[in-house]
Amino acid sequence: MPSFLRFASIAVIFLTVSATGRAQGVAPQRAYSPQGYPQTTYPQAIPATGLAAPGTAAAAAERMTVVDPDKKLSAGDQVTIEIVEDRDGEMQRMVTATGELDVPPLGRVRVSGRTAVEAASEIKLALEKDYYYHATVKVAIDRISPLAVRSGMVYLSGEVRMGGPQEMISGETLTLTNAILKAGGIGEWGNHQKVKLTRQTKDGSVQTILADFDKITKSGDAKLDPVLQDGDRIFVPKIFFRWK
Repeated sequence: MPSFLRFASIAVIFLTVSATGRAQGVAPQRAYSPQGYPQTTYPQAIPATGLAAPGTAAAAAERMTVVDPDKKLSAGDQVTIEIVEDRDGEMQRMVTATGELDVPPLGRVRVSGRTAVEAASEIKLALEKDYYYHATVKVAIDRISPLAVRSGMVYLSGEVRMGGPQEMISGETLTLTNAILKAGGIGEWGNHQKVKLTRQTKDGSVQTILADFDKITKSGDAKLDPVLQDGDRIFVPKIFFRWK
């Protein structure tokens, strides 16, 4: 085949592929084969994480869907993390089932029950402890877990079978007795009559409520069962003498 026909054929192929790329709304990138002939490649629109690429219009649109920037992070939430000094750009992560984020070089950092600002502060402190003299960390919520929307966190300690943080689900009422039952109930040496609920009020003072777990559960009187709020702490003291 004459040289001018071969180059004409290549030009026709290149123009056809370029037109296809424009029709799909993806800008082609010029590359060259080892023989010097032009080739066309296309950037991957969606990364392996399944989220929109950082800095794109799709990522911005997802972030705009967040209504409450003070929402507490929980399992399944998708966030964007940026460590400005690292210069590697934004990282997209999902909060694990255990309430953690994978943040290199730290590894997993617990963020469940914290806002995006609080999580950024936690990551900043950890980075400055071992890796950076000064770290600027930004955390933004991109998408809330579709499984359930968490509205807060309460904490159980003392003589309960499974102590620790317990998430509150938006639209569901969580009471003191329900939280204890979700935690496996009161332990063998727990004082059922003197369960202590502490709550920090808006003015900064601490309110303490004593509840009788047995009286509430046996009477079924909902008025005796305190409705929990975000940040409440439940403590079941130990009883040292028990009559059989």
